[in-house]
Amino acid sequence: MEDSTRGNPIQVAVVVLLLVGGGWYFFKNYNIQGLDGVRVSPKNELWDDAELTSFPGESEFSGDSSRFVSGIAATPSPSASENPFTSTARTAVTATPASVAPRSSARIANLRIASWALDGFGPTKLANPIARQNIVRIVHQFDIVALQQIAAIERDLIPRLIDEINQSGRRYDFVLGDSNGPAGRQEQLAFVFDTTRVRVDRNQTYTVADPQNQMGYDPLVAWFQAAQPPVETAWTFSLVNIRVDLGQAPVEVALLPEILKSVRNDGRGEDDVVLAGLFQADDAYLVPTLVGDNVVAAVRSVPTDVFGRYQTSNILMDTTFCSEYLGRGGALDFLRVYNMSLADAEVVTSHLPVYAEFTAIEGGRL
Repeated sequence: MEDSTRGNPIQVAVVVLLLVGGGWYFFKNYNIQGLDGVRVSPKNELWDDAELTSFPGESEFSGDSSRFVSGIAATPSPSASENPFTSTARTAVTATPASVAPRSSARIANLRIASWALDGFGPTKLANPIARQNIVRIVHQFDIVALQQIAAIERDLIPRLIDEINQSGRRYDFVLGDSNGPAGRQEQLAFVFDTTRVRVDRNQTYTVADPQNQMGYDPLVAWFQAAQPPVETAWTFSLVNIRVDLGQAPVEVALLPEILKSVRNDGRGEDDVVLAGLFQADDAYLVPTLVGDNVVAAVRSVPTDVFGRYQTSNILMDTTFCSEYLGRGGALDFLRVYNMSLADAEVVTSHLPVYAEFTAIEGGRL
């Protein structure tokens, strides 16, 4: 009788193994969040719902709204019969078009536009395998990435990065701004983009002129067109890459409305203007600063640094004009997505990439 109540030793061992294995699988693939109202979430969930630490000193934001001047005022606008956009790759870019899988013509995919501060990207970071490999695979998630904090003055740095990005057979190209900024802290701004998804008009790429030197880093502007739809229905838009100097953030953030107005009135007749960059402020302040009932931020109430503390990067647009925005965006927590340690993440950058999703059809028509 006693033996029957103890159970078979093999059965007991199987039960123990199942419990241990199940516990290992659960904690490997899920996070337990919170103490009151416990929430369980998959570890491969792309976007985090972490708490935001707001940008301090909102009431201090003020500044002279002196007019900015667009850098292409003297450039003639293309005629309606011309398509100024081109996806011709630069000679520094290597690509293998034959290895790119053709996309279905039955469905035109939405565009994912991102912004990412690379925290002193230079030859040393490019040579680091952890930084290089993670930058490449993260860029592959997006159709356009506005890059900030490119510290090197070498003109071949971004072309070398594009070479790495295109090793898989992808067809990315770039637009690179001139080195500028405070003495001893000069940087470059850049756009990298998938040429199978968007075209750029290089004749309409410029740096916003700042005669009074109010911005530490001059914003970079490029004119893009979605590549998949027919030309007559493809979305065209101006993308502005902005890098706010932390030490001058109260003044520079206050100038954003003037920058937006300058780009919208630069003579090309393009009213879809998207601001992307390192703003050194959170959405709670940025949206009211830009003014307008329909100004939206793609990142709302979540941090954009790897430490989960502050929100400093964003993508902004006025949906009165930019109706192509689909209302989807956020910050890519690449630590969780790629199961990286904080130390490895800091080797890449302390900033998370932020993104927004748009329809590729002008006016948002399906």
